[in-house]
Amino acid sequence: MTLLRQYRIAAFLLVLLSIAAFAASQKDLLLLVSGGAIAVLSWYVTEGPRGRTLPSLVSNGLILLLLAWTLVSFLSELALTDSTAVLGRFLLWLLVIKLFSVRAAYEDRQRLTLAMMLVVCGCLETVEFIFAALVFLFLGMSIWTAMLWRLHASYEAARESRRRDGSLLPPPLEVSVGRRVVPQFRRVAIASIVAIFAGSVLGFALFPRFGESRGGRTDSESVSGFSDRIDLLANERINESRRELFTLRWIDPTGDALRSNRPIYLRGAVLDRYDPVTHRWEVLRTSNAIRAMRTPRDSKFVALGPGIPDTTGGVWTAEITMRSLATSVLFTVYAPFAVATDESYSVAFDPATLLLRDVGTDHVGRYWWYALRVQPQPSPQMMETLQGSVDSPRSDISFPVAGLEPIAQKILAEANLAGLPTAQDARTDPTLRWMRNRETARAIAGWMRSGRFQYTTDLTEFRVEPGEDPIVAFLERNRFGHCEYFASGLIAVLRTLGIESRLVTGFVAIEYDDSLEQYIVRESNAHAWVEVRTGDHQWTAFDPTPEDSLVQISERNRSFVDNFRWIYDRVEFLWNSRVVAYDSAAQATIADRVQSEWRSAARNGYDSLRAQMRAMVERFSLGRAALYWFAAIALAVLAAMAAWFVAHRHLLKTQVRAGLRSLPRQEAKAIARDVGFFADALELLERRGLSKPASTTPMQHVATVAAHAPSAGVEFARLVERFYQVRYGGHRLSVRDREETRDAMERLKSALATGR
Repeated sequence: MTLLRQYRIAAFLLVLLSIAAFAASQKDLLLLVSGGAIAVLSWYVTEGPRGRTLPSLVSNGLILLLLAWTLVSFLSELALTDSTAVLGRFLLWLLVIKLFSVRAAYEDRQRLTLAMMLVVCGCLETVEFIFAALVFLFLGMSIWTAMLWRLHASYEAARESRRRDGSLLPPPLEVSVGRRVVPQFRRVAIASIVAIFAGSVLGFALFPRFGESRGGRTDSESVSGFSDRIDLLANERINESRRELFTLRWIDPTGDALRSNRPIYLRGAVLDRYDPVTHRWEVLRTSNAIRAMRTPRDSKFVALGPGIPDTTGGVWTAEITMRSLATSVLFTVYAPFAVATDESYSVAFDPATLLLRDVGTDHVGRYWWYALRVQPQPSPQMMETLQGSVDSPRSDISFPVAGLEPIAQKILAEANLAGLPTAQDARTDPTLRWMRNRETARAIAGWMRSGRFQYTTDLTEFRVEPGEDPIVAFLERNRFGHCEYFASGLIAVLRTLGIESRLVTGFVAIEYDDSLEQYIVRESNAHAWVEVRTGDHQWTAFDPTPEDSLVQISERNRSFVDNFRWIYDRVEFLWNSRVVAYDSAAQATIADRVQSEWRSAARNGYDSLRAQMRAMVERFSLGRAALYWFAAIALAVLAAMAAWFVAHRHLLKTQVRAGLRSLPRQEAKAIARDVGFFADALELLERRGLSKPASTTPMQHVATVAAHAPSAGVEFARLVERFYQVRYGGHRLSVRDREETRDAMERLKSALATGR
């Protein structure tokens, strides 16, 4: 296959890779199948026997229709967060249309540019490993295609030039460089790809993303469906990916792993502030008593607070092993009192929320395994030890959305809650207050789960009237939504009734693998629920989302591929932990480790060398003269190395001057050892201003030398004849031949010096 034909194939494969990469960034299988199928069809239509292409009028009309459809669909949604995805889809279908266009140089440039822009759009959408792998393939193919495109452009330019000149000779089908064009091009292309990727890796390692420190982040951190910020107006489909994030082993006090009777809620963030303007739930940072601790290396547990009370007989253990999720959040069940990690980590514990976070800056990646010790029903003494002094129960509980009072009273009446203490009694008696909070939350959560609301992950039909809060729209009109709406609705009602509550985000463990005795937590298990204050140090979880809906989501996309997903997920965790999470802190950690190891290796090497030298002195009884002996040996070694370097450099120079680089390596070295005199002669002529042009043969250059100095021409002719005998006649120089060439070189030098 010629290089020109390889260009057509490489350019087409580059387009297919860009389509596959963008579809992977969107996790859209339909887009991949439809766009890829039409692109493959274009190859048959345009490159097939008939070679049909779309007329320019038809192609431009399709582009205008595509542009109009994109603008209408975008303006109808007005979701600025989807602008990159909309632009990427437009570029994808524009690229598909261009594949059916005329095969011209400017069209090729447009197709390659669109493919690169499509991949850039994907880079702005995701950082997942499968997309990154496609991007790496795309970059390698881009380098290969760019080099082929240069050859193709040169070929087209030559053909056009000969057409204008009226020449009947066709342009060459290959670029003539040496005797083996395609292998040489392949070596150059592969070397370029390796060099570019190596430079990219080096640049990435030296110039990381200088964001905020991983341990001190206070802004929103979104990881695989979980976020510590909720936007209720982001009317988009919740992720239902089956990607396995981590596994959970729930171990009872006897050490047996078992399945819980209820779903296990893994807390990641506590959101206690609702903004009625932006309609977002956010973290209100009020705790100033963050505790920092260092976990030991041997996976031993470290207590999260001083003076943990006796826990004999009621301790459960949650062991979490990461599969693909790399984050600084340690997801915990409620009220952990001890933590253990696979390596030594710096962990921060917030007593107000009972949340854990990795705040270390002395390691490159995230944690792989960690374990928590908990009490499913912690005692008041345990909670007081963990939390210390906490804020007093608030009496001025309210919710910053107008018009919720009648809605809350209506829901409370429909919940049929009898025997509830009055608000006045609850304010004066703490026991009644906690009972009222608990029973009210239980009743309203049950009322929301009783079928009055429909659970769905698709909010494209969720409508909010002008000036209406989305929580009110959920409770009054729409009556459908996902877990974030269920939790927000419950909190809005409870706070309106004066009950202190907060929203919690994390994951819910439902899917249990009996063979492995562990839960599998997937990306679709991201969840939001409510915690209600039921004591001075106690918060109780209530989930208004129907449990059967969570199970349906977990089972909806189950497939045979799930059995093998763990292989890919393990690689993705390494990608997220070592590459995506790489920042200035990780760079500093690597630099410290390399510097420490280098110093240690240098110190050990020096000590070992001194010990060997001392042993040698004692063995050979060198005495005080040992230093001179070692110095002489070192000088001899350095001299030998210098001589080898000079000889090797002369050998390489001879191969270049004698035109031996196109020969196999061993054959070129063997001939170069015998024709070194010819390279020396050419170098001597260059110093006298008689350089041999690359377009002339050595024998033709003899006439040039003879015109300058006849005697020099005669001597140079003898050397050229001897060179021809060795280079093309297979002759090997004898001792006498070498002496003759040495004498000829001396005569050539004298003739050039005298100019005779």
